[in-house]
Amino acid sequence: MGAPDQAAVTAMYEQLDASRAALRAAGTPDAARRLRDLDAAEPGLCFGRIDHQDGTTLYIGRCGVRSGGEPLLIDWRAPAARPFYAATAAHPMGLRRRRHLRLDGRTVRSVSDEILDGSAPAPGDVLGDGPLTEALTARRTGRMRDAVTTLQAEQDAIVRSANRGITVVQGGPGTGKTVVALHRAAYVLFAHPPASRGVLVVGPDARFLDYISEVLPSLGENNVHLTTRAAIAVPGVPPGSGPAPAPDPAAGRAGNAAALAGWVRSRQPAPAPLTLPAGPDQAHLPEAVVAEALAAASGLPHNPGRQAFRDYLIAELIRRRHQATADDLARIDAETAALTGVDLDAAVAADLAALGLDDTPAAPPELDDPEALRATLRGDPRLDAAIDAVWPRLTPAEVVAGALPFTGPALLDEAAALVDGPPAEVFGHVVVDEAQELTEMDWRAVLRRCPSRSMTVVGDFAQAGPGSTVTTWAEALAPNRFDLHTLTINYRTTAEILDHSRDLLGRIAPDQTLSRSLRHGEKPTVRTVAAEDLADAVRAEPDATVLCADDSPLGIPVSSCRGLEFDTVVVADPARIAAAGLRDLYVALTRATQRLVVLEVAPTYAANQDPDRSGRPV
Repeated sequence: MGAPDQAAVTAMYEQLDASRAALRAAGTPDAARRLRDLDAAEPGLCFGRIDHQDGTTLYIGRCGVRSGGEPLLIDWRAPAARPFYAATAAHPMGLRRRRHLRLDGRTVRSVSDEILDGSAPAPGDVLGDGPLTEALTARRTGRMRDAVTTLQAEQDAIVRSANRGITVVQGGPGTGKTVVALHRAAYVLFAHPPASRGVLVVGPDARFLDYISEVLPSLGENNVHLTTRAAIAVPGVPPGSGPAPAPDPAAGRAGNAAALAGWVRSRQPAPAPLTLPAGPDQAHLPEAVVAEALAAASGLPHNPGRQAFRDYLIAELIRRRHQATADDLARIDAETAALTGVDLDAAVAADLAALGLDDTPAAPPELDDPEALRATLRGDPRLDAAIDAVWPRLTPAEVVAGALPFTGPALLDEAAALVDGPPAEVFGHVVVDEAQELTEMDWRAVLRRCPSRSMTVVGDFAQAGPGSTVTTWAEALAPNRFDLHTLTINYRTTAEILDHSRDLLGRIAPDQTLSRSLRHGEKPTVRTVAAEDLADAVRAEPDATVLCADDSPLGIPVSSCRGLEFDTVVVADPARIAAAGLRDLYVALTRATQRLVVLEVAPTYAANQDPDRSGRPV
């Protein structure tokens, strides 16, 4: 059963080792980058095989491996690998069999086949549960694993979409949005390498980034930068340690961009006469010259514009100094001629002609070195102060503080673009996960880092937190066009847990259809406990992940668990969670993969309440 596959896998690893040895010997930066890619592909190098009806066999894996020009292993992103993901019994795409291989190190430990063309199983076929079933029932480890071996046709179609712009993927909890986003990023950089390499992944918080951190490297993409929406505008700051988003939802509104831009414009001069120091003298520049200097700065960010404005005025001061020098020389010549009756220029020209030399009139002597004069003026603090009086230098913090009553990373990033220009670091592809959490100002910060607009955006507005300021993808991404896809199959949550959240989804997103789960399990457990017994009830579930309100010490705050999944979840005091937002409660109820326990707190009454005649509190 496994001998041919083992021989093929052994040959792949032998060639992989040879390629890595050659790259180490090369010692170039490109070789080092390629070596990192091959090292990341080592675990589980080959995971699939497709057998065409014409007898052709191809092995599918994490990277391409060739020997003597012949393919030993096809990269999962290559067009030839698509039938491994897209073929079905209804549309076999020319395949007879799809085989899944599971490796232990470099050894083939098991195989599982799917017969796709309707033919009877042959002696070499190994039928059984596929890797999807294994993945769905596996225990969660706290880190997301790649799904390159289990991508389903619905997901693979989005991953391989021909769209080179913005792709938006929406769907309910557990539909694989994050999996699709990360695999699409790896595919895009393979199929359509951008001019600027690298992937930026924007997630809701540091916990989420840690959860997904190993996926892209395992897919062959190592040039990855992970950040949160709070830290995206703070270069060099580790994700999660940047300033928290402003709690005031008004800070995320798009109108803040216009307020910041208007405040910056108000710090720039209008055409008007201007007096500047020029050495020991004062230069009085008319309005027309100042208007020309402003035109030279037009379209530039504030601080570079100030530089262009100053440089133009310095050039004008130098021109005026030269003109004044030339005028002084002409006056001296005229005075000399009047006193002596001799035209010195004419006399010199006649003497040169008599000697047979060039009789072209000489240019006036340069009494001022232009570059030395320019350096002097640029270093003159009096001149700089005079420019500052009409066009001051600005910092992003000054702009935000001057224009708005609140601050935040996205506002500072907007101000930085206004005063210094767009960010220096941009990316070939940007992934935005839990995208429903971004405000309008967050979106502006993200889009600045992807000039090509090659992006994968995934989210679910039914899970939006209280800080979000957008309700549609058109609002978030305007005026950019995008392709929209909706995932409908739930790979995380059992049908019973999903059904428990049905009524709540109907309240928060009545237009959204509950996704279809592939798995069944036990019904959620709902218990009512007294407030003083809640902590004990939580401790009675030692193997569970406890989700609670943000101000509760009992477990993980719900606001920090978007995008995550856990085997068993205890939702502690759902009413308290709902008080912050029904969508937070919906998020909490849909994190479990196997078992959900809901601990409701019994209502309590104030001691001074008057009982009614039955003796019960009112």
